[in-house]
Formats: sequence, structure tokens, C-alpha cells
Amino acid sequence: MPKFDATYVPQSAMAIFAHPDDAEFTVSGTIAKWARAGCEVTLVLCTSGNAGTHDLKYTRESLAETREAEQQAAAQALGVKDVVFLRHDDCQLVPTLELRRELVREIRKFKPEVVMTGDPQAWFYDNSYINHPDHRAAAVAALEAVFPCAEMELLWPEEGPVHKVHAVYVGSTNAPNTWIDISATIDAKIASLKAHASQMGDWDPSDMIREWAGEEARSAHQHHDKHGDKHHDKHHKHDKRDKRRHHHKDHKHNNHEQSSPASYVEGFRVMKLQEEEKPPES
Repeated sequence: MPKFDATYVPQSAMAIFAHPDDAEFTVSGTIAKWARAGCEVTLVLCTSGNAGTHDLKYTRESLAETREAEQQAAAQALGVKDVVFLRHDDCQLVPTLELRRELVREIRKFKPEVVMTGDPQAWFYDNSYINHPDHRAAAVAALEAVFPCAEMELLWPEEGPVHKVHAVYVGSTNAPNTWIDISATIDAKIASLKAHASQMGDWDPSDMIREWAGEEARSAHQHHDKHGDKHHDKHHKHDKRDKRRHHHKDHKHNNHEQSSPASYVEGFRVMKLQEEEKPPES
């Protein structure tokens, strides 16, 4: 199958987000799907959400401790292998060189094939939600760590051997180009969110999550009805120009899988940074 299409499962992935529960709200259906298929997933949280409450029974320290424990439980529900907390302060995250360097260290340590993060360009969703500044800051820092910093030998060599990330999956974006079917993992997504009890309270997020993922699925179907064949023809011509040996029937098969009806999906803008393994230098 073509790398990084809707059915592709990477060998390893790293999700970089600002707070506990950010990945669960946005990309956890895909995380669970990949983990079940054998992908080793690492979750990196830039903060521990130590200001994320209106409940004054918490201190910043006790809230961070609570939310880290909730995040570990959520990660277990999704099949995440490792969780890393960088412990910057909530509501104060900025994409500094310090943060970028920390993310470079984690990328070089875990060597993910793909990185998942949010959309740094997303300020507004509909007319009712201003995107949290920490979300955008984490996304900026993640992208800048992926390229060029993690792969530059002369930059921060003390942070470990360089690593080339092959693709970035940008979630919660207004410009998706790939939709991943999470119909089989929507329950795991909901369960992972429920683990964040300090944030959910008595509210059951099930209906909202199913509504969001269902709306995304309908948008994906409309996109493929309108653009699917055009995208397939363009992709086939591109492969011929590059003299790649994908069979036409394989393109048709994968295009059909991408376009086949799914009840629930998560949409991504997938940036393919390196689709083929480069031979070692002689």
C-alpha cells in the first residue's frame, strides 16, 4: 500500500500535544487503531495541565499530579507505550528554543516514523471556540523540532543521534487531505477521554465525540465524491513520472478503501517528508 495513505500503519509514532486530554479529544481513535496493529506510540505532553480547572480544591501541584495519573490511564486505554511529561506551565506555553530542543531530544530518543500534532494555524473553530494558545504553541514547536532540527547533525549533538521523521499528521485542521476510519476504535477514544475525570466531571462525552467523528466522516465522503478520481489520476501520473512500480490496480484498491463509507473518521493534513527509505551512503 502507498505510504501514509488512510490505511497505512506506521511502525512507530509520536503524538506531541500541549495538555493531558488534547490527544484524546483529537487523534486518539487513530492512536488506538495504530497501536492495535502493532505501532509503538509515544505521547509527549508539553504541560501537565496544571492550570486547567475552575475547581479551587486543587493547587497547581495537586492538579498536575492528578492529570498526569489520568493521562497514564487514558494512554493505557489506547495502547500507548510511553508517556513523556515535559512539565511546562499550563496557559504559559510558548514555542521557545528550549521547548524545541526538548522535543528534538524526544524525537531523537524514540525515533518515530511519524509525528502527530495539532494545527499551528488554527485560531478559530466555528464561531464559538478560540483555540487555546498552548495548542498552537505545541504545534509550532513540534513542527520546528521535526524539521529541520531533529535531523541536523551539527545542531545539539548532545541530544542524541539525528533522526528523520518521515511524515507529520496534523490533526484538528481546516485543510485535511487524509481521513482515517476509527469506527472500530471510537469506543476506545471515548474511554480514554473518560479517564480524564478532573476535566469531564459528570459529563459523558460519548454523544459529542460520535457526532464530531460522524460529521468528519460525512465531510470525507463528500470530499472523495468530488475529488477522489481526480486525486487518483494525478497520483498515478506522478508515480509514472517518478518511475515507481505501484500497480494501477493497487491504486484503485487503496482509493476504494479511502472512499468506502465509514461511520467515524479523524481527518489529518498529512505531510509526507520522506516516502521511501534512502540507501546507506557507501
